[in-house]
Order: sequence, then C-alpha cells, then structure tokens
Amino acid sequence: MHGSLKCNDARDAAAEAPGARDGVWQPGSLQRLRIAPPWALLLLTFLTGCPLAANYTDEGGPRYSGDHREPGTVASEAPASITVVTFNLSFAEKVTEAITALSRPPLAGADVIAMQEMDAASVDRIASELGLAYVYYPASVQVDDDDFGNALLSRWPIVADRKVHLPHDDPYHQRRRIAVLATLDIGGTLVQTASVHNATPIVGLGGRLDQAETIIDAMEGTGPVQVIAGDFNTSDPGSLRQMVKLFSERDFQWASEGVGDTVDSVIGGLPLDFVFAQGLAPLERGVDRRPAGSDHHPVWVRFAWPP
Repeated sequence: MHGSLKCNDARDAAAEAPGARDGVWQPGSLQRLRIAPPWALLLLTFLTGCPLAANYTDEGGPRYSGDHREPGTVASEAPASITVVTFNLSFAEKVTEAITALSRPPLAGADVIAMQEMDAASVDRIASELGLAYVYYPASVQVDDDDFGNALLSRWPIVADRKVHLPHDDPYHQRRRIAVLATLDIGGTLVQTASVHNATPIVGLGGRLDQAETIIDAMEGTGPVQVIAGDFNTSDPGSLRQMVKLFSERDFQWASEGVGDTVDSVIGGLPLDFVFAQGLAPLERGVDRRPAGSDHHPVWVRFAWPP
C-alpha cells in the first residue's frame, strides 16, 4: 500500500481527487486515469520533496534466488492439501516478527508464500529460517536505498520464473510496479503462481485494473492450475467489487473471499490482500491478525489437493 512516508499527504490528496474513486471500469478503458503533465510532476517534486523513483527496467532482473530446503524434506507423493499465504511486510523492516508469524499455525508449513515490499536480504533470511526455496525481483529502489519488490517462496521446486512489468507508473514518483511469476512442481503437477503488488489509488481504478489484467494475460495458457496472490490496493470505494469482477470474468475464483479487512490504517480496516485461483478448490481461508511486523495481516488459503 505504501509510498514514500514524507510524501503521503500529496499521495493521499491525489487519491481523493474527483474521478479517482468512482466509475465502472471497462476492459482497456483508461478514461478514469488522471495523469499530470511532466511540468506538473517536476513542480510537485520540487514543492513536496517527493523523489522520482529509481526503477529496475530490465526485463530479466535484477533476480535473486535460493534454495534452503533440506534434502529429502519434500515428500515424493502428492500432499493432501496445499496452503498459500500472501503477506506484504511493509518495507521488510520487521523480519524477525514476520518469521515468528510464518512459523506458527495457521501459516506454519505453508507451501507457497507470496510476499511484497521486500528486499533480497530479507527474503533470503525468511527462506533460510523456514527452509524454503525462493525467487525475488525488485521493482525499484526506495528512498532509504533499499530495494522494493516481490518474492515467491515455496516448499516445492521452482522450475521457472520471470518478472512482469505492470503498466501505469505512479504519476508523482514515477515508481513502477511488477508481478513475479513462478512455476512450481508440486508432486509432479505444475502450478503457476504470481506475487502481485498493484499501485496505490493514485493511478486510478482503471490503471490498477489494467495492471491486474496484465498479470492475468501473462499467466494465460501456462497451465490449468494457477494462483495469483498479493496486495491489490483496493482501498477506494468500488475497487474491490471491480477487481473481483475482472478476475471472475477471466475464470478465477476469489479463493480468499470473506476473510475481511487485511490492513490496519488511520481510517480503519481495509481489504487489500487477496488470493485468486484457477483449477483449485479452497477448503479453508483466513487472516492471521496477530502481530506480524506489518500493517498488513497475512492472508492464507488451504486448497484441496490434488486439483
């Protein structure tokens, strides 16, 4: 959900601007998206001190990966169920607390963890503590010089991965968002997964729906079993309904439906973090609301297996 802390006022004001919240989106339509002209962006940067982001524009990287699974820990037979977790760790500032949360039920033993707002060292530490394989791509550099990106951690082999650039950079910081895609081999079945971090409402509802559709398009045709999880930044009225509608029209089930708010904010609880799935049947779902080192709460879904 976050932007630069010293630029929150400008960001929030833009999110409240007329037309930034309302309207029904149609595929490919950007009529609701408001982008300031270049001179206005430079003026805003000068007046507010909001720095322009340093984005990683390379299609292939930077890329970080590792495998901290103990030899022989992956069973040869298929599991009875698989658990998917999505967790935005808020600039990866409280890794110890996150490890504690991910090590206790209902999150302990998760098969897949999609994480956002991460840097490489934090991802590697979490994967090492939990005994998981991982792939991580940063999208940009934060004002504190730490990388800022998405990761997928897995109890199962990661056999392929890539970064997907999302359209509509933040109009004030020019910060880019990405999705990280990975193919997992779960007991001989290939599962396509994505860790998502859509832009804040500053880009408009149409822009964020375009970002979601870009991810779905990138997954299309890769296999019948797919999971897309992450922070969709659906804080403005109507955006949750439209996001779910988009995924439903593309044959994805809202697997985490009904879990409630996932973020604590000054304006109250917000539903921002979701799991969508295709080819899998959810058995249980929930939000772990105990302290976990972030303003976001981890969301988990347990699916029946085999699909």
